[in-house]
Amino acid sequence: MMNGISTSLSGLLAASTRANTAANNIVNAYNTSFPLGGDTSTAALRSTRAYVPQKVINSSGRNGGVIATKVPVNPASFSLYSPNDPASNSNGFVDIPNVDPAIEFSELIKAKQAYKTNAAVIRTLSETEETALDIIK
Repeated sequence: MMNGISTSLSGLLAASTRANTAANNIVNAYNTSFPLGGDTSTAALRSTRAYVPQKVINSSGRNGGVIATKVPVNPASFSLYSPNDPASNSNGFVDIPNVDPAIEFSELIKAKQAYKTNAAVIRTLSETEETALDIIK
């Protein structure tokens, strides 16, 4: 019983990590930064760091369950021609994070389904425990 609960709890935590990571990627998808190796004209632009999108890799835990690990997306960004952007270099290019909103929304859907499934398992285990206790009485 406890093994099932701990496995489902690890699934809930993994789903939460997946949802938070996808949401973070979506929020930062259009943050521009000065291309690496270029020259900037203001101190504010020199200190601008590019957002590095992440993805979640799930792996099996030693005693069951799942472990969610965040890893950076590779390549982290790509250059886009946007000469009017304040972060553009002398050639008019900026770097934007390598984020595909469609993929991120599918990650949110996967996280939602995993969360619902693991919550249902915990609910079923709880009902089974209650039934077993009623039988013992």
